[in-house]
Amino acid sequence: MSVARGISAAALAAALAIGSPASAQTTSTLQGHVEGAAAGATVTVTDTVTGRKVTATINAEGNYVIVGLRPSTYQVQLSTGGEAETVTLPVGQTVTYDLGSSADTAGTGSEIVVTGTRDRTETRTATVSTNVSQQQIENLPQNERNFLNFAALAPGVSVSPTSGARRVQAGAVSSDNTNVFIDGLSLKNPINHGGVAGQNFSRGNPFPQSAVQEFKVDTQNFKAEYEQAGSAIITAVTKTGGTEFHGGAFGEWQPKAFIGQPYFERNREKPDYSRWQYGADLGGPIIKDKLHFFAAFEGTSQKLPSAAINLGPNPGDAVPQFLKDQYNGVYAQSFEQRLYFGKLSLFATDRDTINASVFVRKEDNLADYGGASVPEHGRRLLSNINVYQAEWNHRGDNWLNELTVAYNTVSNGTPRESDDPEIIINYRPDINSGEAVLLGGNSFIQNDDQETWTFKNNVTFFGGAHTIKAGAKLTLNTYERLEDSRNNGSYYYNAATFTDPAVQVPLAARISTVPVEAATAKNTQIGLFVQDDWSPDDHWTINAGLRWDFETNAKNENFVTPEKIATALRNYPGWKAAGIDPEDYISTGDNRKPFWGAIQPRLGISYDVNGDRDLIFFAGAGRYYDRPLFITSGIETIKSYYQSVSTLSFCQGTGYPAPPQGCTNWSDSYRDPDALRAAAIAQGNGGDVWLLNNDTKLPFSDQFSLGVRKRFGAVQTSLTFAHIRSHNIFQFVRGNRFENGWYTRIVNRDANGNVTGCSDGGGLWVQDNIAGSLTNRDGTPVPTSICAAQNGQLAGFNGKLNIGQNDGKAVYNAIYLTVDKPYSKESGWGFTLSGTYQRARTNVGTELGSDEFFAGPDVTQFGWQNVQGVDQYRLVMTGMVNLPLDVLFSATGTFASGPAYGFAGCPPAAITPPSPTPDGVGCIANLGGVRFPPNEFAYANVDLRLTKTFRLPWGHDLQIKGEVFNVFDSINRNYSGWGAGNNPVTWEENGTVGNARSFQVGASYRF
Repeated sequence: MSVARGISAAALAAALAIGSPASAQTTSTLQGHVEGAAAGATVTVTDTVTGRKVTATINAEGNYVIVGLRPSTYQVQLSTGGEAETVTLPVGQTVTYDLGSSADTAGTGSEIVVTGTRDRTETRTATVSTNVSQQQIENLPQNERNFLNFAALAPGVSVSPTSGARRVQAGAVSSDNTNVFIDGLSLKNPINHGGVAGQNFSRGNPFPQSAVQEFKVDTQNFKAEYEQAGSAIITAVTKTGGTEFHGGAFGEWQPKAFIGQPYFERNREKPDYSRWQYGADLGGPIIKDKLHFFAAFEGTSQKLPSAAINLGPNPGDAVPQFLKDQYNGVYAQSFEQRLYFGKLSLFATDRDTINASVFVRKEDNLADYGGASVPEHGRRLLSNINVYQAEWNHRGDNWLNELTVAYNTVSNGTPRESDDPEIIINYRPDINSGEAVLLGGNSFIQNDDQETWTFKNNVTFFGGAHTIKAGAKLTLNTYERLEDSRNNGSYYYNAATFTDPAVQVPLAARISTVPVEAATAKNTQIGLFVQDDWSPDDHWTINAGLRWDFETNAKNENFVTPEKIATALRNYPGWKAAGIDPEDYISTGDNRKPFWGAIQPRLGISYDVNGDRDLIFFAGAGRYYDRPLFITSGIETIKSYYQSVSTLSFCQGTGYPAPPQGCTNWSDSYRDPDALRAAAIAQGNGGDVWLLNNDTKLPFSDQFSLGVRKRFGAVQTSLTFAHIRSHNIFQFVRGNRFENGWYTRIVNRDANGNVTGCSDGGGLWVQDNIAGSLTNRDGTPVPTSICAAQNGQLAGFNGKLNIGQNDGKAVYNAIYLTVDKPYSKESGWGFTLSGTYQRARTNVGTELGSDEFFAGPDVTQFGWQNVQGVDQYRLVMTGMVNLPLDVLFSATGTFASGPAYGFAGCPPAAITPPSPTPDGVGCIANLGGVRFPPNEFAYANVDLRLTKTFRLPWGHDLQIKGEVFNVFDSINRNYSGWGAGNNPVTWEENGTVGNARSFQVGASYRF
């Protein structure tokens, strides 16, 4: 029998990755069996990039395991000699690489035949995971350099298709329930929406794509080391400098001619547009094999499609012609982003590796104008993020310790473009009649700031059938949320009579009456976990884990309700009649207790039928706690202490047919916002009141999955049933009640306008400002004996009373199908398929990611329905193939049902409203998922890319690429409750998402 060393044909066709030993969030594990090797022999793996060597001892059973390896390509070498073999480790995966001797040399260790190689997916695990390789990141078509866009390759995951505020959504809950880890550090946004810090209203990228080596997406049953996510986890690892200098530079260009105009805007002149994306990276040794570096920079300079100002677009809008002449037209918007990343890797000893990195993100976007809002009324969208991180890994003979210390700051804000008072010109002499023109400074700005220290330590014990990992994490957080609402003053005018605000008396004005300050909170988070990955034999793998999380101030525990609000609530007749206990919403600073019960068991079982990683059945279940966003606590504090807006109606207001009841006499001094503020303070009324329930609960999800994985040659397939039940979904709901407990009232009047009675109008209505007293047509008050539904305003306040409600739930059932043939240069081709058929249901009748349920007093009032924004089915396919002349062709296709959407209208055209309509309201807004788009595939998009590589004589590569997005120019309509949901004729609206057919060219130089 030949004793020649080689790779078997079976090994080339089958990848034998399993999921037993635990590894860190961004590191990987290599394990295997060496047939015939004597106990005490060793296996050494060498990172082909950094040159780092790690040695493991083969035990008495002939097995070896090495945890905590950086995702990379390794040379595997036996101490008994022979040629080294190559194996690649993806991020966060466990790879099995078996070595065996032929029968006639058993026990000598001199003749070894490789009997296994690796695949991109773990197979012996209950985690539903999708790896995205560096080849896919660098070569699949993409209109923006946002690596999170590739998360859509995972089943059950969607990425918002329109540029600006890119968000990753999974399950039946919002993107707030995802978490992104880069080099093991969470980039969770704890303050505002979006899931990822800095993404709540940014069109920018969260991290330089050229610094991302690869990442994976876990959509079901992730292990106990992961925290603060109820739907999906994204884990990315950054590049590291190697033993040789490598780097490059790139540029990508989209001029105006390359951009397709949205379908419903093609009757207009094409606006100006241009975008440059550019960057460079470099890595290599400072001291070879001892100290290496890597650095990357990416920038975006974009002239966005101009915002069109279109004042008075309809006949009879009464907007003065001089305003149309002055402002109507197109105005360019700009976006600038700069991303910097640097990393040092010190190989201090054979057992110690220290990494230190820094990441800086800066961006500036002039936006928020167009339509009726002129450029001076716009705002700048600013983002500044700084992350500093140090990691120390120490390796023992059968254990590994990983220590991380990090400090990061995040700031996102929307400062005004102008600090002048806001001028609002209404269509009619009624400040609630609709805004025809918005001049001056914007009335609302916000800013979120976060400062966090993170201390994390994990230790892993390995060897034998069990790999046990335990860890602790401590984070010290400071949160700030600032809202400035009308501190600059808002002055209202009637369009038909508007001339010059410098001399004309306004109809009314609104202004903040308290100093603007940020709501701040300190919060300490503690997380503990332990997990055991047990492989008793070649068939069974059991992943068991337990996690516990605790926060000292997750729900505004230290907040004290102002005495004025507390007194008003205790004496509020509407709550007494409705059976609402005011003590549930009055905080003393001591009656909101931190939650100690966030215990999260997680269990996964897989069974390898033949013990060869070919056919595997798996199941898993677990509990996953997330956290409330600080914005909910911040709103409660801000509305109670730092924001109170009062309204003054002026008796001499130009355009009033008659002075309004309770009006204020005008003074020219009121043109100064400070004098207006003094007059408003003299009224003595507060503004809106927003309150959390003292028993606000943490959101969590219970997950279960059951599936099978099967290999067909080089193609890995999986079929999974996923089930998620999400609890404690939070919304602010309307808390105002008339003094008899009703939320709305239907008023009956006789022919003379006198009130003859009233009845309950129910809760299915939008009511922003509940009425106070009730009068007859002649102005005489109506006795409560005729209508008891009066005086709905909280005494001493004039605005909305919103209260927190935690009764939201969601249920998610889905079938996932994946097919994956990884691309390699050797094979010359690769493809992936990710199919999702899902039924996402919720009792929350509003849009994902909102804070305020403004449609009524109960978030569950519309009953169970589909989840707004979630598709019924989605198919994502990618492919890469080598063509002659060093040309690579790649494509991505996405086909989906389109998202579920609700209805809204004033009056509601999409439904037959109850008759008669309650007094003072007219809108119904069920913004949940009432229906799906009428077309079978309401969203279809195919992107293509060709890349030509020129091999230069001195060994470097020059790449030229061309891309086309939405190659078939599919009309992907937007579906919203206010648009399509209020159009019962077609259930469609004339707006689109994503790209019209567009092109991009680029070039890169690599060495």
